[in-house]
Amino acid sequence: MKEGDAIDLSLVVLSWNTKEITLNCLDSIFANPPDVRWELILIDNASRDGSAGAIRERFGSDPHLTLIENNVNTGFTGGNNQGMELAKGKIIGLLNSDTIVSPGAIGGIFRYLLENPGVGVAGPMLTHDDGSPTTSFGYFPSAWSIFTTAFLPGWIFGNQRKALGVVPDKSMTKPMEVDYVSGAAFFIKRDVIDKVGKFDQESFFAYYEETDWCLRINKAGWKIAILPSYKIVHLEGQSFEKMTSHRRLIQYDSAKIFTRKHYSLPMVWWYQFCTVIGSLVKVAYFGIRIALQPSRKERWLPHYRWNAFVFDLWKKGLGISKTEEGTAG
Repeated sequence: MKEGDAIDLSLVVLSWNTKEITLNCLDSIFANPPDVRWELILIDNASRDGSAGAIRERFGSDPHLTLIENNVNTGFTGGNNQGMELAKGKIIGLLNSDTIVSPGAIGGIFRYLLENPGVGVAGPMLTHDDGSPTTSFGYFPSAWSIFTTAFLPGWIFGNQRKALGVVPDKSMTKPMEVDYVSGAAFFIKRDVIDKVGKFDQESFFAYYEETDWCLRINKAGWKIAILPSYKIVHLEGQSFEKMTSHRRLIQYDSAKIFTRKHYSLPMVWWYQFCTVIGSLVKVAYFGIRIALQPSRKERWLPHYRWNAFVFDLWKKGLGISKTEEGTAG
């Protein structure tokens, strides 16, 4: 991109120790570029796996690419805010490094935002690499959704829970207004950023940052839309080496911060009660399943580990500190 050229769309990709995954993401972008004037800003969040060197070697000569190498990991919020500061486009698309862009998806989302002035944010249907839908959008918490998320299994009740983290139905084809879209593929108008601001970097290191942002955007008068006809693959969770209680603790901590910021203190207590008791119930359930079905241990063990964070939570006095280990890149 020549100096001074106007930019329609800025793509921001954040990478942390995900060299091969990031290269695959960039390959998919350059193989399916948007049909507008665009730029790509890659923020490498202090990777130690040679990511920056590999990106320079493969894409360094492309005029669309700007590579920024951080000396410290600034987290999901800090890295994306940094990318948005550099972005020149009137639409900015935030993409996780573990996404694979489908043909026409980026351009389609861009045009939808331009053609719908009341919509400030849009996201695609996210899928697994086999094409099946994965978590793509969600709803702001309520006392009921906190309870149902804690105690009702998502694989049975699904969208009925009106919970954070909804997996869309394959039958969805038309744009739909939602409370928030996943930060894995998040497209926003610059006008919205200028009025509302960027991610709340002071409050959130990772998790709930897009929920907080969308709530602020919604309060400012813009709608948030999910666009099921445009699909982007999300290799969910591969930016983390494995499911760990530390990752779950960060999520729990961020949820408390979000709830304190936007709701009453009794709602914070309700969230803590439901999450802790619900996780203890699930630990017992999945522990029994593992004991009774050792041949299916690999299926149940991640769920057990995910909910077993309550034991570490108890040791830490129902609070955690934010550290680099296991944080989003």
